[in-house]
Amino acid sequence: MHGKEVLARHAFADVLGANIVAAQQLNTDLFGTFSGEIPRTASPRSTALAKARRGMELEQTHYGLASEGTFSTGFGTIVENIEVLVFVDDILGLELVEGSIIISPLLAGRTVRHLNDALHYATAIGFPEQRVILQTGHNGVATSFKNIDDRETLLSIGEKVFREANDSVSIMPDYRAHHCPSRAAVIRTLCEQMAHRLATECPLCLTPGFGQVDVEYGVPCESCGTATNIIAADIHGCGKCTYRTRVARSVKRASPQWCNFCNP
Repeated sequence: MHGKEVLARHAFADVLGANIVAAQQLNTDLFGTFSGEIPRTASPRSTALAKARRGMELEQTHYGLASEGTFSTGFGTIVENIEVLVFVDDILGLELVEGSIIISPLLAGRTVRHLNDALHYATAIGFPEQRVILQTGHNGVATSFKNIDDRETLLSIGEKVFREANDSVSIMPDYRAHHCPSRAAVIRTLCEQMAHRLATECPLCLTPGFGQVDVEYGVPCESCGTATNIIAADIHGCGKCTYRTRVARSVKRASPQWCNFCNP
């Protein structure tokens, strides 16, 4: 629905000689929407797997690829973006996952009192390349206005919304991949990682898809030597057999600021 096949197409063609096709008649909004009309009830990984498998059913294929993202506000206006990409191979019995957690460059959504406030917010996040959603609320029910792709449309819808609003008016980034360049870049990177992973065989059983499956915490504090929660190594593994390898990271000592003993 949101053009993600375009984000995966280049890497999968170059690295694997594979073609990416979007499943037809698959309404991924049924798994939840960023604007909240349909709540997301499962984890990003579970939702991505459900999307992939539904696409596989519709296209009658043994292979599936899907992503799922979440955006949440932590401290102040900081927005955390978690993105998960899954690849499913029912012939080999693989469910591979690539993921990332980043701070989004976009401002968190906010309540606005005037149309000028909405225009200033839209400009600040890079509209119209980065699309926006206007929302009104009444008696706990939100109405979303999407697909606002130019200033004239924003002005027209905004004037109507502020004139007729019975309650608050909010503006937020449209996080859907085809309307959010920063998120599209994250998904494209994960697709590149997945393509290279699928081109990597397990050293033991030669099954494709060997890659990172876990991390190991415990970089020692440079002051007292206590193990910290800084990642010390990446654990690479096979999606088919139990073979694992440890790949140490470059950081050998952690600052005392990350130590629960020195800085409890």
